[in-house]
Amino acid sequence: MIPKKLLNELIDVDVYIYIKNISEKFSGTLTRITEDDLVVLKDKYNNSTYIPISEIDVLTERR
Repeated sequence: MIPKKLLNELIDVDVYIYIKNISEKFSGTLTRITEDDLVVLKDKYNNSTYIPISEIDVLTERR
């Protein structure tokens, strides 16, 4: 599991998120972390995706 402290440092940063057992990556801006430990990712079309922290396998910064 990715430490919550690290995720808090990446708020408002463009990231790629890879989820366990899914071959697709999610990309967007990490906007916030909810009380339920969900990462809110906003894509270029302003759609929000809620991803449980426990399901995140890899998190990388987009450049």
